[in-house]
Amino acid sequence: MYAPSLLDPAAESLKLSDFTGATDLAREARTLLGERFSSVTFMYVLMRAYEVEYTAACDAARWHEFHGGPRALSDADLEALLAPWLDR
Repeated sequence: MYAPSLLDPAAESLKLSDFTGATDLAREARTLLGERFSSVTFMYVLMRAYEVEYTAACDAARWHEFHGGPRALSDADLEALLAPWLDR
């Protein structure tokens, strides 16, 4: 796990970024975090930048671009899950 001091700048940049939905936001997080991007760091920046609840952030970490499997979230699932926090 990375120290918050390494992830907080990415969370701040993510908060200020212009995006068109949760999948766009997730891909922006991947760009900002670079090699530090993982399901865990994605959860952290979601909670920091948008005050996403822990359980929702855990669910978001199952997005299909992290890994596959029967419990993976599609882009549409990620959009629906994060909509309450990302609607502006």
